Amino acid sequence: MLVGIVTVAAVLSIVSFALMGTSYSEYADSWLSGKTPALALFFRGASDGVFPWSGFDADNSTGMMADGGSADVMPEPPKPADEDMTDQDLLPLEAGETSDENLDAVTDVVSESSDEIQPEETETAKEEAWEDRIYEFTQVDDEYFNDALFIGDSRTVGLSEYCEALDTRATFYSKISLTIYSALSKEFIRTGKGKISIEEALSENQFGKIYIMLGLNEIGVGDSQYFKEAYARVIDRIMELQPDAIIYIQGIMHVTAAKSNNDKYFNNANIDARNAAIAELADQKRIFYINLNEALDDENGNLAQELSFDDIHLKAASYEKWHEFLLHNAIVR
Repeated sequence: MLVGIVTVAAVLSIVSFALMGTSYSEYADSWLSGKTPALALFFRGASDGVFPWSGFDADNSTGMMADGGSADVMPEPPKPADEDMTDQDLLPLEAGETSDENLDAVTDVVSESSDEIQPEETETAKEEAWEDRIYEFTQVDDEYFNDALFIGDSRTVGLSEYCEALDTRATFYSKISLTIYSALSKEFIRTGKGKISIEEALSENQFGKIYIMLGLNEIGVGDSQYFKEAYARVIDRIMELQPDAIIYIQGIMHVTAAKSNNDKYFNNANIDARNAAIAELADQKRIFYINLNEALDDENGNLAQELSFDDIHLKAASYEKWHEFLLHNAIVR
């Protein structure tokens, strides 16, 4: 019996490791940190109704990695963000959640010179104003973030926990293991009426600036183009719901050389390929790309070892570098 148990455990560990980039992709964040053994991925997934065969069906295709390799299985392409996207709750909703109990809605009132202007003409005038302006990054103070929203995974959760200047001013819709594919549909934001999704929250509250950093957890799924298309759908939906917001695409933060040099998927070559893809979504009018790695990398283009405690996430004191970078790379209109 003991031999059988050991054999089954070994098989499940191998299968869980092999499917880390697909069926168990949203568990990768905790696995990468070294806190979750491969075997635990199977049991954590099973508790949420996710099994190794969950990602296999006749319509699935093979996803190519940025480095030319292939992910084991590609999930069905995510639906456009304005559709009813389905999502599996792969982690307890309480993990890494942020509360919006003190969320302040920011309402921008646009006054027009004439009451006779029709809605269509108003929108046209607004678009022309965006087109005519040329924006440059400038330095701001912390008051700039009073109407800001940060969307992201565990790294952004850390920013809210260890950067008081931002946490006391901005709103955070961040969650451990959040991905671009589930960013708008996953219900984890606590409100007086229960948990809601980011899409619903954006329908109820307006922001002046929206910062997005997503992309590490899903790096083993699909190629850069596949990721870019999903990212574009999310941004399109956000612009529909937040027509007056400046949108910042934050480049995916690098990992350390120790991690990058020894991981097939979670390495800086793959991160750079995806960053190059999403940078193309910036129009320099409403959408801007900012590369945080400029402030965190060592001389070889890797996350500086002294800034991280696990080769992936920042130490508490290191989040001030992120804060300072944002203060020096802002758009004012």
